[in-house]
Amino acid sequence: MNYRKTLLFNTLGLPAYWRACREEYARMNVREEKVSYGSSDRQYALVVTSRDIPPVSPAKYVVYLHGGAWTFGSPEKFVAAAIPWLAAGYRVILPSYRRPPAVGLNEVVADCWSAVRACAPAETVAEFQIAGISAGAHLAALLALDPAGWRRAGWPAAPTAALCCAGPLNFAFLRPRRLFLPRYTLLDPIQRLSEVLPNPDCRWQLLHGTADATVDVRHSNTFYQELLNRGAAANLHHIPNGTHLDSGRWMFSGHPLRPLIDQFIVGPKR
Repeated sequence: MNYRKTLLFNTLGLPAYWRACREEYARMNVREEKVSYGSSDRQYALVVTSRDIPPVSPAKYVVYLHGGAWTFGSPEKFVAAAIPWLAAGYRVILPSYRRPPAVGLNEVVADCWSAVRACAPAETVAEFQIAGISAGAHLAALLALDPAGWRRAGWPAAPTAALCCAGPLNFAFLRPRRLFLPRYTLLDPIQRLSEVLPNPDCRWQLLHGTADATVDVRHSNTFYQELLNRGAAANLHHIPNGTHLDSGRWMFSGHPLRPLIDQFIVGPKR
């Protein structure tokens, strides 16, 4: 496997990927509310609902955390990722946060908690999920592994489903490693998972390309195995020869991975 070639392909493919995201967004008919939670212009969340498919009642929510190596990207660029949840009547929260190097990873995680606190619903919540891609998958995993944090943030319960797409879930595989360990051991999802029992009411779906040269597939492989070791309900879907960007293409119209995401949202038949 030529990881240098794959990494170059990921980089060169970004303009086309963002163009496809913009095209999907242009076809959407949504309402967007910007909720500020701090003094920085990065400290806000977008709350997105569909104009065509009214949100269901009792309410269903998903928090979707965008990618970008914790240092770039924005909720606005990832609104298209909300499409599967909007189609199911969900309200979609897309947090923004301050970025390194101006702040550390601790502050990034703290901002995510502040964002969900600012968007805590007043109404009854029937279903609540969390999802993310790349760096956003790391943040989604951390938040999903802290049920008490959701109660402190004003939510009635922790997420009942977590979708992590190509996430850095095991800091031992990040390079250069010294930037993350031991400095951020407490923010390493696999370390967190080894210390706590995962919420038994939360099911996990991991998605990762086998040729991902940006975030090695071993992140998801080892985290998935630890989920199983800890008794969590979990599934890992490998994208054969898939690159990093392939883990986020399910938002595009007609993509073959869309049924997997739709089934994740609906959940197992009861």
